[in-house]
Amino acid sequence: MEAIWWQIFDILGTLAFSVSGILVAVSRRMDLFGIFVLAAVTAVGGGIIRDTMLGHTPPIALQSGLYFFLIVGAIVATTIILRYFDMDLRLQIMHRSLYLYLAGDTIGLASFTITGTLSGIYYAPNLWVLCITLGVITAVGGGIIRDVLAGKVPTVLIHEVYATASILGSFTLYILYTFEWPLEIASLVSFAVTVSCRFVAIKAKLDVPHIKRKRHDQFL
Repeated sequence: MEAIWWQIFDILGTLAFSVSGILVAVSRRMDLFGIFVLAAVTAVGGGIIRDTMLGHTPPIALQSGLYFFLIVGAIVATTIILRYFDMDLRLQIMHRSLYLYLAGDTIGLASFTITGTLSGIYYAPNLWVLCITLGVITAVGGGIIRDVLAGKVPTVLIHEVYATASILGSFTLYILYTFEWPLEIASLVSFAVTVSCRFVAIKAKLDVPHIKRKRHDQFL
């Protein structure tokens, strides 16, 4: 896809998810190769799954060096900030690393929700289930791979309104498309919906409901 807004959100999502992958790798005390791997899978993993589902080989992320340089640039910038800035600033950044991670992860989630949904609209505009599925998979796929490699249960599976925010954003974009809104406007509205849902959920500590198991003795 050559649409300028698709490319903008794709680059934004790549950078944001690269940073979230880097922060997870640093928190796990990984070496530079481990940092690169986590940054890369977070940034392009969902897009590779999306392209594979659409039958696009090789995936867009592997067709040029753009994504490689974006990921390396994010690693270099983050490393310089964490390693070479003065101690007070570095401590402030590390103290706020959770907020940086959440911000990067949320921006990446919203951006890739849009690129995945737009891909579905471009190739199969009448298949709304496919469009929304592609949006969500593009958004959460890389994060799932990142968490598995980092030895964590993926966030999307255990708590917080994460995939739900992506679903709402993707659904919003598709609905606005069916009402013939300009795609750049619909994309911005979808981005706002996804980010707002995610941040409201974090602020209000909202979780997707869990099934509470009864104690063993209650089954007897």
